Amino acid sequence: MTVSMWSNQEEIDAFWRASVCDNPSGDSVLHLAVCKEDTELARHLLDAGYPVDSFNDDGKTPLYLAAELGLVSISSLMLLHGADIFAHSNPSNDEDQGVNRDSTSNDGDNSSSIPLEVAMDQNTDDLTILFIKHALSTRLDPSQEYTLLQVMARAFISEKQDVLEAFRDSGWDIDRNHSSYRRPFLHYVCEEAEQVDSVKRLIDSGADVTKLDMAGCSALQIASQLGRCLNGSVVKYLIDTGAKINTKDRYWRATPLIAAVQGKRLANARALLEAGSDPNAAVKRGDICRTVLHLAAQDGIPQMVKLLLDFGANPNVLDELNGSPARWAIRNNHIEAVRILLEGKLDPNFDKGHSMQMAIEMQRLEIVELFIKHGAKVEATMIHVARSSNKDSSMRLLEMCIQNLALSDEDISNRDGADQNVKVELHLGKFDIPSMMRSDMSDDYRLCALLIEHDHGENLAILHDFARGLLICICAERGFNKAVTRLLELGHINKTIRSYRVKPFGWTALHLAAYNGNMTLVNNLSSNGWDLADEDDLGRTAIHLAAYHGSFELVQRLLALYSNAEHRDKDGQTPLHYAVSSDSQVDIRLLECVVAAGCDVSKANVSGHTALHRATLFNLIDAVTWLLEKGGNVSAKDAFSNTPLHIAATFNGVPVIERLLSYGAQLNTPAIDGRTPLHCASQAGADNAVIALLDAGADPNKIDSRGHTVLATAIYWGKCKPSIIDTLLERTEIDWNAPRARHLVFIASLAVKSPNRASVLENVIQALHTSLGEKKASRIIKRLMPEMVPEILVGADDSDRGSPADIIPSLLDFLPENEETRHLLLFHMLVAIIKHGGDDDGDLTRRLLHLDDSNVSQMIPENWGFQGLCCRTLSSNYIYIMPVLRVTNSHSLLSLRQVIARNTINSRTPQILQRSTFATQGYGDNAGEPVGSKNRVPNSQATHEAEHPGPTTPAGKAKQNETGSKSPEDASAESGGSRSKDAVEKGKSPTAGSIGGKE
Repeated sequence: MTVSMWSNQEEIDAFWRASVCDNPSGDSVLHLAVCKEDTELARHLLDAGYPVDSFNDDGKTPLYLAAELGLVSISSLMLLHGADIFAHSNPSNDEDQGVNRDSTSNDGDNSSSIPLEVAMDQNTDDLTILFIKHALSTRLDPSQEYTLLQVMARAFISEKQDVLEAFRDSGWDIDRNHSSYRRPFLHYVCEEAEQVDSVKRLIDSGADVTKLDMAGCSALQIASQLGRCLNGSVVKYLIDTGAKINTKDRYWRATPLIAAVQGKRLANARALLEAGSDPNAAVKRGDICRTVLHLAAQDGIPQMVKLLLDFGANPNVLDELNGSPARWAIRNNHIEAVRILLEGKLDPNFDKGHSMQMAIEMQRLEIVELFIKHGAKVEATMIHVARSSNKDSSMRLLEMCIQNLALSDEDISNRDGADQNVKVELHLGKFDIPSMMRSDMSDDYRLCALLIEHDHGENLAILHDFARGLLICICAERGFNKAVTRLLELGHINKTIRSYRVKPFGWTALHLAAYNGNMTLVNNLSSNGWDLADEDDLGRTAIHLAAYHGSFELVQRLLALYSNAEHRDKDGQTPLHYAVSSDSQVDIRLLECVVAAGCDVSKANVSGHTALHRATLFNLIDAVTWLLEKGGNVSAKDAFSNTPLHIAATFNGVPVIERLLSYGAQLNTPAIDGRTPLHCASQAGADNAVIALLDAGADPNKIDSRGHTVLATAIYWGKCKPSIIDTLLERTEIDWNAPRARHLVFIASLAVKSPNRASVLENVIQALHTSLGEKKASRIIKRLMPEMVPEILVGADDSDRGSPADIIPSLLDFLPENEETRHLLLFHMLVAIIKHGGDDDGDLTRRLLHLDDSNVSQMIPENWGFQGLCCRTLSSNYIYIMPVLRVTNSHSLLSLRQVIARNTINSRTPQILQRSTFATQGYGDNAGEPVGSKNRVPNSQATHEAEHPGPTTPAGKAKQNETGSKSPEDASAESGGSRSKDAVEKGKSPTAGSIGGKE
């Protein structure tokens, strides 16, 4: 007699250990057996004591999956082993906590949560009857009885006589009430019915529409709140047949209208209101008393709120917490509901400002704006609330409040919310600015600036110089011209005030005003002694910052006052560089006035970038044309010999490419690393630029310093479309006998992960076959395999390459004939697929096993088997491992457990070869970044470029302060590919978070 693999407890325990459910779906082996309809495997597992009701990551049991698939035999097997037909797909502790199913709201979601409901919804009557008979043969708790009555109601609605007969066989019929809740069968039908027909049939059979359950709920209340009928026809029919519209339940004293609002059933609420329901009805229990409008505002459904108001609901009523309906809408940020309430005659000051104060506390900016628009009174203490709630440094909330502030002595003295600190800062309707400036909070400094701008601050004359300098900087940043004027009019503008600088760039108020293009403020500050030649920490003057802002009038004014148009910052950049450092269209007048003032169009910064390099980086075609017309050097090279054409190719700027070529740009000029513009375009996936350059005559056979052609570069990075690869294959002279690291098959096999990686490899192999013939091509690939496959598998751990499951099938026809080498490669492939593959790689796993089934007994230390790794990493592969396991005896199982050791390979196992020099010669991590890449680390440019030469942006780019603001030089290379001026403009201000300190 054959010994069963399940007969020994030690082997069973080892199997459980190997079946840890750690795969992406969290499926156990029993789940997988159900998915594959493998009744035999399921029987083995259940007979051995495998848990029958385990949940996967989706919260589904094996029986749930069987119900979804309509599997009667395997479901029957699991029921015999104790499977629970009432196991919820998302397990909860509701029943443990005594939650009453009757009180659970239903939003009309038809999704099934237990196997019994799944079988019913799948219309698998045989399986449904099996579940029903099994359930009725057991002792039911109240929740389970409730579920069965729901299923019976669905069967009645859909007229499934076979299912109803299964209920009748156990004594259940349409006259049945819930044994504990005393809920009639009509209630369940009204809850489940989507149309009125079944309700009519039941009532015609003698069901009583006025009968109540234990909680005092009528069928009308159930249909109003929980019913699946969305057009209101069931509610209307119940009303027409005598259901009472003002029946109140025993717990909340809630009417059917309140039930409809709580259930978010708009059509039902309309039917009840049209039938005469009270729109001001309220729920009452203990101290709780809230009208139906409070409840609707809490849910925030605009149509429901408007419906109640249209039928006479009163919005100016308080609940037990002294809150109006609007307060509940504010709490849950239901902006549209608040708008409808205010337009529906809600008095914004009815609750003594509590709603407005809550909106301020919770930073509901749009709601505050709505309240102010409809006449809400802003009081002094609300400024204190806004000040303490302003956590995100946004000043809009404070500004709205201060602009509409209505201060009086009575407000200050009578308002309970004003604490001692507020009273100190408020005096005769004013705020004491010196007192508030003693705070260590930068938001308080901004609040002071706001108050001064709107003439609510006092005692400015006693401010010390540092405080005045700080406030002037804040006002310059925010554009508060009136406040700056008030602070300047105090007199005594000394060097301390004029030289006050803020982090992170050491900007004075003049720099801030220029950066924001504020002509009025620049004039005001310059007339009060601020130096136009003053540099920030990066050597930039106001002209540089105004040029970056793109303000022609301001730059013209500054040049008239300060004539040095060629002033260079510490990175060697002139105002002209900054003028073309934005991806918005440049005002050509700005360029003309800067050049007319003496700025050289061909002047390069310390990285060798001219203004033409910068303009091509941001695809500014008009600026490029103007610079070329003014004598810009089309062949200018930066520190790494990159021309403007290299940069335009990288960023797919076809119009700029065409314009540069028309002015004599050289197509095949190599950079310091040997890459031509065509290399740059192919690496970046700039498909249009590749075609444009090829059409213009670019040579695709040029090689870079690593010996790689444009085709090799495009294949490795995987960013070009397959059609571009095909074009390059046709136009490139390919050396099919090239060394391994430069061989096109090798490069395609190690390419970065992309959707087209497999098809590109197939095309390369086909091109090799076409060129050399099938026999010779096969010999070449087989020669590459022993070193190529380990490199591929090692690369699978790299995030940019990922699972090799897409490329391995293309290589299986070229396995070496040497048995040992073949065995090693297949074993490594199998490990990689199980470890890195996805749920759809089971067929590949089976294919690898069939090619060499000796891998099943490959010895690796620690007590784990193939099934363990499959369950840890890839669910579907287990099904293809199990047939191999089943044919072994119990002694084989013990050795099989040792195949995979927690995803590692022991030194005693044949090793995967070390990464070849190919990976270190330009195709490893971070090698050969696209020219002008925006993903480089800020302020690490020199190091990066030394390792990976290529077109770069000027030094000093991407200097970013600790709070997220970006300087104008950020425009050269925004992180993640963005190079927009908006990214600079929209960031936090350069003074945010550190404006309180002097630098």
